[in-house]
Amino acid sequence: MAADTLTALDIGTTKVSCVIAEYDARTLKYHLMGAGSHASRGVKKGLITSIDDTENAILNAVHAAEKMASTTIQDVVVNISGQHLLSELLTLSIPLSAQAVTDDEINTLIRRASHVDAHHNFDVIHVFPLQYTLDSTQGIQDPRGMMGRTLAAKMHVITADQQVLKNVLHCVHRCHLNVRSVIASSVASGYATLTEDEMKMGVTLIDMGGDTTEISIFYQGNVIHTLSVPLGGLHITNDIAHGFNTSLAQAERLKTVYGSALETGEDDKVLMSFSRQGDEKPDARTVKKKYLTQVIKPRVEEIFQVIKARLESSNMYKIAGRRIVLTGGCSQLSSIKIMAAQILEKQVRLGHPLKIKGDPDVIANPSMSTATGLLDFAYQDWYHRRASSQHISAWSSMMSWVKENF
Repeated sequence: MAADTLTALDIGTTKVSCVIAEYDARTLKYHLMGAGSHASRGVKKGLITSIDDTENAILNAVHAAEKMASTTIQDVVVNISGQHLLSELLTLSIPLSAQAVTDDEINTLIRRASHVDAHHNFDVIHVFPLQYTLDSTQGIQDPRGMMGRTLAAKMHVITADQQVLKNVLHCVHRCHLNVRSVIASSVASGYATLTEDEMKMGVTLIDMGGDTTEISIFYQGNVIHTLSVPLGGLHITNDIAHGFNTSLAQAERLKTVYGSALETGEDDKVLMSFSRQGDEKPDARTVKKKYLTQVIKPRVEEIFQVIKARLESSNMYKIAGRRIVLTGGCSQLSSIKIMAAQILEKQVRLGHPLKIKGDPDVIANPSMSTATGLLDFAYQDWYHRRASSQHISAWSSMMSWVKENF
């Protein structure tokens, strides 16, 4: 495979997706070579609950992507998500000698942040330098070449529960794949769907998945905060199944075909067919669409109300500006953008992968945002920032941990 060819593995609750793509330096986009997905039954809220089921889903997704790309893969970048990720701000400082600040001093600060033992049994997976302070001068974006006595850095550090991380890596290694990087889903989705202007001016990315919603806040081009809410599209599906006494498969179909977060004047006229548990004939029942919306609406309201409360408690809600971007499979629900704008009181747009070209079913699908974002984040880390200090130390620390444990 070419040097600029990358493979991403998105391990989710409802499905595992594999994307193989090649970076095109002329267009600054990724050319889709292969993509595959397989139903996932071994993951809940980011936790591996069945090694065998997860391994099977990974193998099937990878096989489909390899077949489409007419190639075989060995190395992957993989995601991690859920409430077992912690997002914190950390400030560290070091004394300076007489010479100007160089990459060495910056790397020293990042290396120290990568080894901070803030929480027992948690490992650092990301270190994002946000700004530097040189003596009493604050808000410095790049201190290299400057003189001073003390250099301090304010950094956003994301850590992951060690056992959760081990199980994710173990599953991938059982599939005879090498893990080149582990990336938080909320970070990856942002890299896939956000514009540079949004990242600079301030934006909140909300990735609505199966049983979790992953959130990241970007400002001045950096990820400044991430969090996870244990609610998602599967909760809506379960509500429908209970409300209509039907199977999960029927409930998912009703949600996908007829589902809406808000009622319209036409809902009283639209009829839906489905079967209840125990019905011998398919589509034995008929009901007005408005009753489906009445089941869906309260759950979607709850999701956004919980998100708003969590964001406001983070003290970074105002920093994030006036823009919200919704992505993920659940973001495809009709009228969800309108409800999000009403509850979150911000401008909302729907996000899909922006930097990949190829099969429209993949590149226009919000449920593929994490997978395509994994590609972009990894590429920028390995190539565009190789000469920079900003991620090398955290990456080296993470890979050392992987080698020690596997």
